[in-house]
Amino acid sequence: MWQCPLCRRPIDISASVIQCSNNHSFDKAKAGYVNLLPVQFKNSKSPGDDKSMVRARREFHDLNGYGPLKQRMTDIVAQYYTDTRKRENASINGKEELAIYDAGCGEGSYLNALVTGLEAHGINTSGSGSDIAKIAVELAAKAYKSQQFVVASSFDLPIESNTQDVVIQVFAPGSSEEYARVLKAGGLLLTVDPAPMHLFELKSLVYDNPAKHAVEKEQRVGFEQTLDETVNYPLHFDNDEQKIALIKMTPYYWRLPPDRLAVIVEKLNHVTVDFRVQAWLKMPETA
Repeated sequence: MWQCPLCRRPIDISASVIQCSNNHSFDKAKAGYVNLLPVQFKNSKSPGDDKSMVRARREFHDLNGYGPLKQRMTDIVAQYYTDTRKRENASINGKEELAIYDAGCGEGSYLNALVTGLEAHGINTSGSGSDIAKIAVELAAKAYKSQQFVVASSFDLPIESNTQDVVIQVFAPGSSEEYARVLKAGGLLLTVDPAPMHLFELKSLVYDNPAKHAVEKEQRVGFEQTLDETVNYPLHFDNDEQKIALIKMTPYYWRLPPDRLAVIVEKLNHVTVDFRVQAWLKMPETA
């Protein structure tokens, strides 16, 4: 399913020598990931989120603060799989794998939650993902050995066309054109973005005049929207470590002088978690 980022020829990232038929070769890191972002395609020396933000996300996800979102994503994909099997008059418990790709996977928590959650439903899956931040992909590859991860841009996915059943995009930029290209006909695109009240209590402690997240009507060429809902709940913190991890994984952290962090941690008792979850089906004419 992988393709060379330079010439689009197939490559096998599990092979001992990763090379396309045009002799473009790529090295596998000790952590298990492959860098498919050619240096000439980088906009900076170390693109993407930095090490402290990525590690904060891993710490926060390990404390399961976004557990309800991951569960809802799993339920949506499980329902999609069930509906697809019924339309195709195929066995719900067939041995075929559901191919899931996480575009902008970060440190891999959302993809892993989907893979493990779907397998608990009896759905066989193959999970893979990419991110432009090498440190994030390294963490993902070290933690989730059953999935494949590469360094790549979400605007130029190193994936062959029409190979994925599901693509997820969680708090990440991306390309509708690329998603339509790599998804199979009738494939599912699942996106997650901040809804108006997301982390508003934290923003209120950082800014004098905090603004709600703007939510706009989206259009994705080649897709039909089938779901647009919010996942909203209060997150009460169990300890200061959870608060600090949440603050450090947001852009707000970089606006804080060191003495303000301690004050915010003391004052922050809970936050509103507010996500906008959308599902889209690839339309036949883009197949």
